[in-house]
Amino acid sequence: MRASMEPSTEQATHGADRPIAPHPPLRQYYEEVGERQGFLNELFNRTAYQYRNIDKATGFGSGLWYRKRALQLAGLKPGMKVLDVACGPGLVTQCAVDLAGPSGSVFGLDPSIGMLREAQRGPCRSLVRGVGEHLPFPDGYFDFLSMGYALRHVPDLRGAFAEYRRVLKPGGIVLLLEISRPRSALVLHLSRFYIKNLLGVAFAAGTGNQDMKTLMAYWWETTEQCVPPETIVAALKETGFQNCTVKEWFSGLLRDYRAVKDWDQL
Repeated sequence: MRASMEPSTEQATHGADRPIAPHPPLRQYYEEVGERQGFLNELFNRTAYQYRNIDKATGFGSGLWYRKRALQLAGLKPGMKVLDVACGPGLVTQCAVDLAGPSGSVFGLDPSIGMLREAQRGPCRSLVRGVGEHLPFPDGYFDFLSMGYALRHVPDLRGAFAEYRRVLKPGGIVLLLEISRPRSALVLHLSRFYIKNLLGVAFAAGTGNQDMKTLMAYWWETTEQCVPPETIVAALKETGFQNCTVKEWFSGLLRDYRAVKDWDQL
């Protein structure tokens, strides 16, 4: 594990009003940037029923354990009010429900009807359709906000983080779990082959659904071309978050970003 505290914002400079896209446009999947969300919604609707199996294959069965541990280490405690943004089939949401306990409350939010349908099979009963950059919740509503492996899908990092900060109470915590481009060339090549090629072909062949191949290829492309962690941390700090940290494993293949809405920021 490697942890870095408060990376310098000089490593990632952007105009104050300029959107920070998590990756360049991938025009082999959609022609115009404005078509990206529609492409994603349709792709996830057609593949959501296999997402738990994908998680087991990519995490070698450790996905739920890893998510729950990350939430605990970030400070999720019983009694907290939690929002899981881009909840997908509800894997992070499920872990949050366990940790928040009966005295807490957990909401899951996702733009995909297919993903929300899968999430309904889990323990979370408060599921909402929506996107992270336009959260349908009042200011200062949550103690904790999580986002699991979906940061690459927001159109603007700064815009999304501003919304996350808005709905958090002072002292509220944001945790972003990400699969990222590893620093090691060996880990990079092995991960690319396993996720983009091997799993894509295997799931497409096993299900007869060619969208599975597209999903895994897109997943890897957005991972490999995602902005570096310095840019993500800088965007968090620019939107008013404090105590920004990054923890990483497997040469940065897995990265957990944690930040806090300062008590003085009302």
